[in-house]
Amino acid sequence: MSDNTQNTVHKAGAFDIRNIIAALLGIYGIVLLICAAVLDPGVNPDTGADKSSADNLWTGVVLVVVAALFVLWSRLNPVVVDESLIDEDALPEGDK
Repeated sequence: MSDNTQNTVHKAGAFDIRNIIAALLGIYGIVLLICAAVLDPGVNPDTGADKSSADNLWTGVVLVVVAALFVLWSRLNPVVVDESLIDEDALPEGDK
């Protein structure tokens, strides 16, 4: 019977920095999309010109697309954790 623990591959998963960046960009993008849909553009008090929510809309769309690209990148090219380094770090100082 072979030991299958030597053949397992561990990935960084949720702790991959690309997933964290994707989550932040996605949250900001969704907030901007909500702001573009809900908030009244009104009039700019400084210039008196009409404000547009198109900036919030397009920036939100771009942020959500970039977040999706980061998630796709982390799924297609995951970070593989080297098990031998983890086992070596777990040893007490005198046993190294």
